Amino acid sequence: FYGHAGEGDESQFYLPSGLPLVLIHTVNAVEPYDKVNDIGCYVRIIHTDHSYVMDTATTRLRGNASTQFPKKPYRIKMDAKQKVLGMPSNKHWCLMAAADDNLGFLRMPLGHMISEAIGLRWTPRLVPVELVLNNKYVGLYFMTEHVRVGSKRVNIEEQIEGETQADLITGGWLVEIDNYQTENNITFTEGNGQDIMVSLKDPEIISAEQRNYIVNQMLEINTALYEKTPQHIERILDMKEAAKYYLVQEIMGDCESYHGSCYLYKDRDSLGMVDKWKFGPVWDFGNSYRSYHHNGWIYERPQFAQYWIGQLATWPSFQKELSEQWWIYYHTKKDDVRAQLTEISKLITQAAKNDAVVWRNTLNYTDNSNMTEKTNSILEQYDWRIQWLYSKLGEGTKPSTTGDIQISTPEETTKKIMRDGQVVIIRNGVEYNMLGGRMK
Repeated sequence: FYGHAGEGDESQFYLPSGLPLVLIHTVNAVEPYDKVNDIGCYVRIIHTDHSYVMDTATTRLRGNASTQFPKKPYRIKMDAKQKVLGMPSNKHWCLMAAADDNLGFLRMPLGHMISEAIGLRWTPRLVPVELVLNNKYVGLYFMTEHVRVGSKRVNIEEQIEGETQADLITGGWLVEIDNYQTENNITFTEGNGQDIMVSLKDPEIISAEQRNYIVNQMLEINTALYEKTPQHIERILDMKEAAKYYLVQEIMGDCESYHGSCYLYKDRDSLGMVDKWKFGPVWDFGNSYRSYHHNGWIYERPQFAQYWIGQLATWPSFQKELSEQWWIYYHTKKDDVRAQLTEISKLITQAAKNDAVVWRNTLNYTDNSNMTEKTNSILEQYDWRIQWLYSKLGEGTKPSTTGDIQISTPEETTKKIMRDGQVVIIRNGVEYNMLGGRMK
């Protein structure tokens, strides 16, 4: 037992969940209170037969809107690089609270699973844990890799702070389409008249030469998207990675995907070859599946401004890549992801109940203790989104080279859309639903 919620009420005990237990003790038991001031701490992670002693570290709050919830998210910086719960060695980690997730804490895991299945170059790894802060149990969290440049993360040449040499300032760069004003934000007007903010994530301290370079790069992407010269946009933007990133967001129905926490990165140019900008990695699915059964693309009638993507989606080269990525996902990945989500739901079920004991009576908290109900709900929305995308993209386009993909293509495959909007797939005269089940 980790403890209990109230004296004399044994029904409120926190039961062991089997998840790793993260113990953080801060100096003088001061809890992190903002995103700026680091507080010294000692971190230890305990899991089954293994005890990972992390020694000293610092911690502070992380995030923007998420810091307004009573259950806070945290950043941790180890004094030395550490392997954490099977994830590659690094100093920088996040403890994600998912306090606003009313779908069983499953939005973020699902989004990351889809990203991995689609094959974005790097997807931040995450492991569900339970957190004890200064001897107080505070619930279910996800220990997550922090988005930053590194050989096991965003794997590009690291840009030196304050660099001025022309050939060295071409990369690597990690930026974010953002909606919060920061010191190094770049603001400009998109071709459709709406203002975009882009923040520099790495490096954070830059020279005038570096700032001029990155401003010009963002303006060039913006110009290329709205002009009629395919060679320009295809020279500066990696269309395959853009299509992969976009497909993740469409499957998740994420209405805020190109509004904030939307990352792009670029490696250094070399030997006369210009490295293209790439969308990714994925981060923050807090506003996915908010518009239940949203019958439209994520850039149509969005709750938040969706920068660039509406224009990007009109490019034939992007549409071609999207069709191929959809074919791969629909035929070889969608069912595996669904099964993986079911497994992680089982893994965190008891921890979700423990979390509800702590937070259910606090501001804006959604009780996720009934994981069966929550899992069914998110799977229903996932299935619906897959069906809707099939109604728009069909089978997709089989790539000319599929690598290790092994799939037999039926001789005759057609589809029909019923009056109620349901998609029926007809293979060799037999009718199937979108999940492959034979129709009665």
